[in-house]
Amino acid sequence: MLRLAVAKVVEIVAEREGMQTLDVVMTATQQRESACFFTSGAVKCAPGELVLLNTTSVELGLGTGGCHFVVARLNPDESRVDDLHPTAWGHVMKMRYTPLQLAVDSVEEQGSPHHSLFCDESVTLERTPVVIGELHSMLPSVALAIKQLQPDCRIVYVMPDGASLPIAFSRHVALLKHRGILSATVTTGHAWGGDFDAVNLHTGLLAAKHLAAADVILCMLGPGVVGTGTNYGFSGMQTAEAVHAASCLEGVPVFVPRIGFADPRERHHGMSHHTRTVLKRFALAPVLYCVPRFGDHRDSLLARQEQADSLSRMHHRLLSPAPDVETIARLQHGYPLTITTMGRDLTEEPSPLQTCYVAAELALHALVQRHLLSVLPPGQDALAILAASWDSRPSREA
Repeated sequence: MLRLAVAKVVEIVAEREGMQTLDVVMTATQQRESACFFTSGAVKCAPGELVLLNTTSVELGLGTGGCHFVVARLNPDESRVDDLHPTAWGHVMKMRYTPLQLAVDSVEEQGSPHHSLFCDESVTLERTPVVIGELHSMLPSVALAIKQLQPDCRIVYVMPDGASLPIAFSRHVALLKHRGILSATVTTGHAWGGDFDAVNLHTGLLAAKHLAAADVILCMLGPGVVGTGTNYGFSGMQTAEAVHAASCLEGVPVFVPRIGFADPRERHHGMSHHTRTVLKRFALAPVLYCVPRFGDHRDSLLARQEQADSLSRMHHRLLSPAPDVETIARLQHGYPLTITTMGRDLTEEPSPLQTCYVAAELALHALVQRHLLSVLPPGQDALAILAASWDSRPSREA
């Protein structure tokens, strides 16, 4: 199904870097509705203009991509040709062979000033922590925690293409960048619009480290992940690719488990089957992951789930006392967007945010220990050494 419709722009409701939110009147029905227009260049929509909209997701009643999107401005001045995504050297196409394919300034290509970096096979992530998570809500949760715990840390977000493709659609990214919490962004695969664009996740991670000077890299999917109620049919399967890329490039993969207890669906109760599926079968390199200790029946449920899937057979499971709700609330104080996980905020479901907090602590622990890892003799297991040093770190209360 693909539905297109014509509408007239009535009002510019909101505007942020890379995107306008518009009120439009549909030509066919005269109903007033909302639409989004991506504004990578100087071209923007104005009241009174006619626009062509993709209305498919709204007509299906979907949450994923659930708004109208401007496909084109129907400009009557045929002598004017708009460049909606200007580039400096770009020839690499994203969303290839679709009606909306666009060229980007890919960091790897021959015309890029960074081309030589990606010709060097010896370049690695140099044991940089790479925090990997399925849900976009994990991004602000982990980033805010890292900045609270270590304010001078340079955090770079690498967005894969398993969900939203334009990074401008994320309100969290725009706000985190505006406030200096994210130092830079990298979009990979067919995702586009970051401070740096990369052909794939591997070079995107290298760009985060060597072009954006990341201390910690966050690699969470963008807004709009998809699930189907099946074993493997969910967007989060892409996190296995992120694990492999981080591991092969000599980074430290820190996996954020999806943990919650308010979801009525059994498969997402405790540790979500999404996390357990990826870790037990599809992540073929070991990761560090931290599970909060709640001090009640939730701990035993999580332990049973992990034991049933033999997650510790390959991966390094670490424990940390769950931060109290007041700590998480202080973390979000002054942050104007409500952070929700599957529609539930801190008051309804604190455990996902508590899990993100301990993941941030683990990433910073790995960052502090980088000097030890840099002198390891060949064959030494860096993740095992980090796991062994976890319990000797200073306590949160200290």
